[in-house]
Amino acid sequence: MSLNDIQKSKLMMTVFVGVVCMIMIGFFHFMFGLKWVAQNERMRADVEKKLVSAEADLKQINDLVNQQKELERQSEMIKKVTQRLPSSQDAPGFLNALFTTLSTTGIVQEEVKPSSTEARALYTEIPYAIQAHGRYHAIGQFLTLIEQNPERFMRVKNLQIVNDADRPSIHPIKMDVTTFMFNQ
Repeated sequence: MSLNDIQKSKLMMTVFVGVVCMIMIGFFHFMFGLKWVAQNERMRADVEKKLVSAEADLKQINDLVNQQKELERQSEMIKKVTQRLPSSQDAPGFLNALFTTLSTTGIVQEEVKPSSTEARALYTEIPYAIQAHGRYHAIGQFLTLIEQNPERFMRVKNLQIVNDADRPSIHPIKMDVTTFMFNQ
């Protein structure tokens, strides 16, 4: 199949137009496309920086929310503690808690007398000397209820349990129970 001159010139023109188009596409790519790609890369880098900054801000906000929850939890704890730690000596409150515990456990008090207070930096210790008697198991229950009293902070500082030869199942006890007062 041989081509005549007109077909050859049309073919040459088509090839020439194709080559020119390829050159124009390459020129456009190098002159405008690369700038556009570089501009998009810069914009992408800026967006990534903003994203990293936004993630850091979000983390900081989440940390603040967690701190707020922790502060609320601590505030509730402080409220509970201040309910158990009065700002006055409140002898009737202590004695009511003590007598309730004594009657719950079956310990019979013989004498309850206040001792001298001991001031500390944030609180004051208010000790009471107590003489009583009761069964060994009741004494253990009494000590547990004093130490874990939900209404007041109370601690047993000194404890002396002796044996009574006349009544071997009933033990005389002497103890110092201390309650506390918050210093304002």
